[in-house]
Amino acid sequence: MLLKRRTIRAFRPDAIPDGIMNKIITAGKYAPSAMGQQNRHFTVIKDQALLNDVVKATEKAGGEFVPGHTPFYSAPAVIVLSAPASFKFNREDCACAIQNMMLAACSFGIGSCYICAVLPGLRDSSIMGRLKLPANYVPYGSVSFGYPAANASEAKARRTDDVTFLP
Repeated sequence: MLLKRRTIRAFRPDAIPDGIMNKIITAGKYAPSAMGQQNRHFTVIKDQALLNDVVKATEKAGGEFVPGHTPFYSAPAVIVLSAPASFKFNREDCACAIQNMMLAACSFGIGSCYICAVLPGLRDSSIMGRLKLPANYVPYGSVSFGYPAANASEAKARRTDDVTFLP
């Protein structure tokens, strides 16, 4: 799965069955967390109007996107990862959960794309209220999920000069 997973930026509109979404989320819950805190929260968004409002809030906050692309790539589901604002390892904990979920999704034939450009919009007070986050939680990342609209491209060759072994 590690070498098969690719970032997908074009999705079919087909809904992902709840049973599969729950398995993807479970994979995220089993990701490592600093000091075993397990304080991440998973918010599943299927409402395209809410996702459009996140984009507008991001643009209002000065966020920029690749021209011609919508940040969520019309995915039928987006999962937002949030955690308490006061814990210093939230970004890392959420990133570990995101990686696990992306690998799990791949195992079910579901594509994914890690989306951080929308964080300013997700953190907008009008949006945070609609996300129904636990008290004092803030978003740290999001992932678009859906069935790929086309076959993924081949992986680019990886660098060979980026590892140093020390005695």
